[in-house]
Amino acid sequence: MSRTITRAVVAAGGAGTKMAPITRIIPKEMLPAAGRPILEHLVHELRTAGITDVLFVISARKPQIPAYFGSGTAYGMDFSYRVQDDGAGPGAPVLAAETWTQGQPFVLAFGDNLIRGAADRETPLKRLVSSTSDCSALTRVFPADGVPAHETLLGAADAPGTGPAAVAFDNGLLDHAGAPWVHACAARWVLGPFVFDALRACPPRPGGELYLIDAIRRWIAAGNDLTALPLRPDDLRFNCDNWETYHDAVADLRP
Repeated sequence: MSRTITRAVVAAGGAGTKMAPITRIIPKEMLPAAGRPILEHLVHELRTAGITDVLFVISARKPQIPAYFGSGTAYGMDFSYRVQDDGAGPGAPVLAAETWTQGQPFVLAFGDNLIRGAADRETPLKRLVSSTSDCSALTRVFPADGVPAHETLLGAADAPGTGPAAVAFDNGLLDHAGAPWVHACAARWVLGPFVFDALRACPPRPGGELYLIDAIRRWIAAGNDLTALPLRPDDLRFNCDNWETYHDAVADLRP
């Protein structure tokens, strides 16, 4: 079944505590890389994938984001903004966007992650948007004993380059005990309206934060499937919520 996805929710409310104190005066998403803010790279990524409408979910401490991007007309897009408590957890921006999504599938992108595919082929996000699943995610495959601390683990994987281009991720793959390779979420999702009820049914963690991955895991465990699209080995991805990865992004993307 063909469909067109034109809406994206950008989660950009995190406090950036790993990069303090500079993030007290500039959001981590607005730190520069290759001559423009990290978040502007994402805007171009979304536009290339056919997205026309974007909702930025931000904290009250990030007025720089709407001040910089405005209405979106400079990008040929339409931008909206919603302010939310920055301690609510990574699932909260999704719930905040329920009415705005108008019951249609949408892209969820985390604003501190920068992804760049090879110049001579379809971008990773474009591949994701082209899938027909209402629950799909870009992933990065890691050796099970080498997953960086800041990554969100999904489950068992084939070795890089040996598995299918898209993986139907069912309950069996959630159990990754003994698996030599694992999928970690790569900050880009396509989600359908199911996700709002899934999040409401998911208990928050002890600190009160609501996590999308917890809701998705429960949804898969209930008998549903997620389509995982692993990034190719030469696709670049930088989770810029820490100085080490941010410096890698600046170095690797330098013109």
